[in-house]
Amino acid sequence: MHTSRRALLFRGALGLTATAIVVTVILAVDPEPASVVLGIALTSSLSRSQWERDRRGRLEALLLLPPLGLATMGVGALLNQVFWLGAVVYVVALVGVTLLRRFGETGRRVAAVASTPLLAVLFLPSGAGADRGPAVAVIEPLLISVLAWAVVTAVHLAARRLGPVARGTRAAASAAGGNLTAATPAPRGRLRPTATTRMAIQVGVAATVAFVVGALGFGSHWAWVVLSTVIVAYLPRGRAEAVSKGVHRFAGAAAGSLVALVPLAVTPDRAPLLAGAALAAIGVGILLREVSYAVWAFCVTIALTLLERLGGQSSPLIGVRLVEIGIGVAIGIMAVCIVFPVRTSDVVRARLAMVLAAVSGRLSAETERARSDADLRIAAAARELDRACAPLHEAARVLSVFRRPPPDAVTWVHHAHLIVDATVRGPVPGSGSLRRAVGEARHALKTPSTLGETLKRAAEAA
Repeated sequence: MHTSRRALLFRGALGLTATAIVVTVILAVDPEPASVVLGIALTSSLSRSQWERDRRGRLEALLLLPPLGLATMGVGALLNQVFWLGAVVYVVALVGVTLLRRFGETGRRVAAVASTPLLAVLFLPSGAGADRGPAVAVIEPLLISVLAWAVVTAVHLAARRLGPVARGTRAAASAAGGNLTAATPAPRGRLRPTATTRMAIQVGVAATVAFVVGALGFGSHWAWVVLSTVIVAYLPRGRAEAVSKGVHRFAGAAAGSLVALVPLAVTPDRAPLLAGAALAAIGVGILLREVSYAVWAFCVTIALTLLERLGGQSSPLIGVRLVEIGIGVAIGIMAVCIVFPVRTSDVVRARLAMVLAAVSGRLSAETERARSDADLRIAAAARELDRACAPLHEAARVLSVFRRPPPDAVTWVHHAHLIVDATVRGPVPGSGSLRRAVGEARHALKTPSTLGETLKRAAEAA
């Protein structure tokens, strides 16, 4: 039930295909760097988020992108004209979008769509077409967003017919529904805010500090501090994922900055070659983004360094950028780890609850149709569980070097996969002993101290 590398590469290939089509169209109509960068950002992000959406989710994205784009363009204009007012509006918008996750599946879908323009406005505050008058500055980004949505939708619909990899990953994603992306259930303490509220407070504090540090410390180059902070504090779930994403971002950016010096030295004044190298780097990054975020950061840094030279920068700002990224990553990690932290083990338990609920449905299935539906829910739940536990697997590999045991949550996930594998291979309905063992494991989710032993017994029963 672990997500295969083949499936991850397949999703990356879909994103690369859609991005190549969008970039080709934009280059034919308006070969400006800002327009191309916006098209790449929207297409690659939509390809990752919309693969898991049904028809309703896709139509919602189409309806939401234009107004969200207009809103973020307004924020970008404020950041250019009245910086501190724009910073305040941006932080409030980021906190508000995070809080939307509390309002069911619709709220989470809106938050997922909004994340793309919120990130895009940081590295393109002026927007595409800004140098050709206000009308073009408004219309062009909207047209690019609709183009990106249309191409991503067409590529995904075509991919569904290609074979078992496409069908399996799409079916699992559809079965996931809204609950799998829900935040960790709130603790019982009255004074303890819910997980979603804690995440909103974290990102609000982190973004505020990043704007202050970026503007006062780096002047016009403030965006790299804020962007790195938002990526670390807003996108991950839990402390371990935030630390992992921060480390990957900094390591990838550092390596990419050094590698980018090679084409700059070999072809310093050949714009077509530099542009081609930048697009090639972005393509590799999109293809491998699902496999490794460090590779994505590595490739994006190469592309942006080359684009700086094309934009007239006499020498690449590698040192300044690395310092800004390091500071931004540090701010994001500290906010997530200190301000009402959300433990990764709590996130894993929330995902375990979904896995065990899907397993219980499979064990009690009476018909072939019910068995098939339950299998899809199990596959989707197991994939989300693996995603939540991935940073802890990295920690376990480091601990193994020092002959230390892995985190408890890694053992929980191992036993959960044993239960899942036995369940999907077993008959319907499942055995009474296994059903009782899984029921006990579901009750033990509220008490982490006994969860490991209860999951072990359920795995043995399986």
